[in-house]
Amino acid sequence: MLKHLMIEEMVALVSPWVENAQRKRLFLSIPEIAGLHPKVVASHEAVLAVRPSKAGPSGEMNALNDELARVDERHDHLAKAVCWGIDAHREHCLGADPPDRERAATCDQVQPKLFPNGLSIIKASPTAEAGNTARVARLLDEEPSIGEFLKGISAPGKTTLLHTTQRWIKTGKELEAIEHRRDELAAKEKAAPVTRATIAAARSQWFRVVSAVLSNLELSDAPIEAIETIRGPVLKASERAGKRYGGAPAGQGSSGEAPGEPAVGEEAEREAGARDGELVS
Repeated sequence: MLKHLMIEEMVALVSPWVENAQRKRLFLSIPEIAGLHPKVVASHEAVLAVRPSKAGPSGEMNALNDELARVDERHDHLAKAVCWGIDAHREHCLGADPPDRERAATCDQVQPKLFPNGLSIIKASPTAEAGNTARVARLLDEEPSIGEFLKGISAPGKTTLLHTTQRWIKTGKELEAIEHRRDELAAKEKAAPVTRATIAAARSQWFRVVSAVLSNLELSDAPIEAIETIRGPVLKASERAGKRYGGAPAGQGSSGEAPGEPAVGEEAEREAGARDGELVS
């Protein structure tokens, strides 16, 4: 009856053997099946790779998007801190008695070099923001006097505006790195289309490994409670799956195939059809 399990059921049944620490320890404590665990992991990864998505980005891509949003927000705040910090310093200079007009003039010279288009950069793409902070880093190298000027402006935590600028530059590098990882992941996900053949291969791999686990448990001298903890959910799910197809005789599928063989008829078509529909949408 294993052949009637859907991909999502296959994922859910083996996931505890791989991802649940307690269940994994129990699996590895049974000598007859412990050696099969690497194959279990590989088969689990195979069905995960062909599992129909729930629409939208993958979990890994969502994590990268969240990370990008956090770093981008920090970038924007640091850019505003540098820009407004220079503006505030200029006003302090002009508000002194007597006014320090020379240093105020330096503020007017440095500001357009760091922000040629004002704060419009924080509305740009992460790639553009990263490119801009790289430009600022080169500017500090080419004109050390700007760094010395920024070092003379106090910032929170007994730091200076130069330190804030360096943090701003660092966020640009982080944005660039995250964007690169996003591009690589997008290319990887796009370059590995899921086809009927890959679904069938993943199912077949899973069936062979899980069937071997169940067979070896029949020979095991482990406590019956441990054996049932491992195989019980699989057998119950398999029985339920079999009833969906009219209750084929035990040991045989609805098409007369031996148990553990990949579905090649209605079930495989349904799995692949669901996947194909998602790819088209």
